[in-house]
Amino acid sequence: MADDNITEINMDRRQFIAAASAVGATAFAGCTGGGSGDSGGSGGSDGTETSGGSTESSSSGDSGETVRVNVALAAEPWNFDPALWTDTATSTIGGLVYDEVIELTPDSELQPGLVTEVPDPIDGGTAFEYTLREGITFHNGDEVTVEDFKYSVDWILNPDNNSPVKSRLPFVEDTEIVGDRTLRLNLSQPFGTLNWWLTRGLEGIVPEGSRGDTAEGKGPSGLATDLTQDPSGAGTGAFKFVEWKSGSHVLLEKNEDYWKEGAPAVDEFRFNFIGEDSTRLANLRSGQLDLTDKVPPKDFESLSGQPDITTESVPGNFTQVLYVNLMESEGNPMSNRHNRRAVLFGIDREEILDEVFYGQGAVQKGPWYPDNGWTSPKLKEMQMYDPEKARRELELAGNPDGFEMDIIATKGSWFKDEAVVIQNQLSEIGIEASVTAVDKSTLLNQVYSTDTWHAAMEDWAQSIPVATSWLDAGYADNNHNHNNWHHPSDDLEDIYAPSGPAAPDDAEGDFSNGHEWYVSKLREAQASTDEQEQKEIVWELEEYLVEHGIQIDIAYVNKLEAWRNAVNDYDVGTFQDNYRFVSKGE
Repeated sequence: MADDNITEINMDRRQFIAAASAVGATAFAGCTGGGSGDSGGSGGSDGTETSGGSTESSSSGDSGETVRVNVALAAEPWNFDPALWTDTATSTIGGLVYDEVIELTPDSELQPGLVTEVPDPIDGGTAFEYTLREGITFHNGDEVTVEDFKYSVDWILNPDNNSPVKSRLPFVEDTEIVGDRTLRLNLSQPFGTLNWWLTRGLEGIVPEGSRGDTAEGKGPSGLATDLTQDPSGAGTGAFKFVEWKSGSHVLLEKNEDYWKEGAPAVDEFRFNFIGEDSTRLANLRSGQLDLTDKVPPKDFESLSGQPDITTESVPGNFTQVLYVNLMESEGNPMSNRHNRRAVLFGIDREEILDEVFYGQGAVQKGPWYPDNGWTSPKLKEMQMYDPEKARRELELAGNPDGFEMDIIATKGSWFKDEAVVIQNQLSEIGIEASVTAVDKSTLLNQVYSTDTWHAAMEDWAQSIPVATSWLDAGYADNNHNHNNWHHPSDDLEDIYAPSGPAAPDDAEGDFSNGHEWYVSKLREAQASTDEQEQKEIVWELEEYLVEHGIQIDIAYVNKLEAWRNAVNDYDVGTFQDNYRFVSKGE
């Protein structure tokens, strides 16, 4: 595989980790992206323009000084239309410009956002009715109406708009205005967890017609609207959009008419795009930044020891995954189930967690949180690192002495560190793995457009704390599948055509492959109103994924964040952080 952006790695694991660049992470496919904006403004991308996050100007504050919070983000947003973004950076900033219809709290609870209550399903679970609060206005001063609500949902549902969040409104067929302020969502089947999905499916209501015509743009949709670069006036959130200077920052100013009591508590937020870990931390330590996301695990302990800085470590929503190519292409050892299982049981996840992440995380037992009630009890008891079992799998595969495989990993982050640790671990059972570090775009091109790759080391950011959501987004028939389970074995024209292992022997129904069975069972779980029945189906699906080595889950990495002690009321959660009520003192 020849590419100018490729670097071969052939060194001892500990030598590599000692020499590796500062660790950092961005989420896989659909959770990262570069923004674009041509708004005015000045300042460098290192966030050093301001001192202590404040500038002198007229202000509503008692001192006459503008109280600004300077935040560092490791990635730049790409699209400020809430129907088109899927990346963490835009969602972070967008959460201050817009309001969700249903909110997810940092404690992973649901609460009403722009609506008066979190509704229960009606009509046997096939419909939900949402009533808007009274008196909420857009930043342009117009009142938010049910027509705006309907427009916002209908635009996402329209297949011509190619909205990447359409999959976050599963089974929603159409909308219907049933009162002065009430919108009804009609579903094709019962779906009791819809409110959870709406926390990421409807991250904002926008004025009717505000998107204008679509144009070519960045991101997974490939489209842009009038809100993509400039959402001025379209939001309802605690802060108004001021400017986006690509490569530098986004500036927001407070919304004096915000509907939530206690917010906003500062005048401005400036989100600085600083991809270099050392620069973010240096500016935080010096006071030029007030808060940063994505503290590298290797720096967390020392940062925690600085008296003027607060740090927090919470369970994270980033799952580290070795994606494998299931296609039966020439020379691909991963098309053999027993080879995949040999890799699965040949990886010591605890060692990866200790060496790469300094213990900041949790080893996975399948595709969901290991200590959660929605994880299969059978998987919880399974010994995931078992070299003897791995060797038996190699014998079953017909290559008892091992085989050769290639691992591609995104360079410039911790993925290559993980891949080198795995390389050394697999060598102990006879599997010779080469590791190649590539740019993320090169990796994505390999995974989605070719059948020549074997395994890819990356991660995925979950955004909805529901197991059936992850089993859908990670494996079902949508554009977020990374393991080639959908690929055909002889044709790349339809990259999501089913392939891979067969359905279980005891599967009830006529299924041509295991993926058809999997999706059918998942839909059955999503339609069920009985939690225990849902769990038992989820457990069966999780066990199937592990049994066939559909992908190799490694660990959930803790979310590590840090801020100056002057920052107050910042609430960090696994799936949601809350900036709305942040205040700033001395």
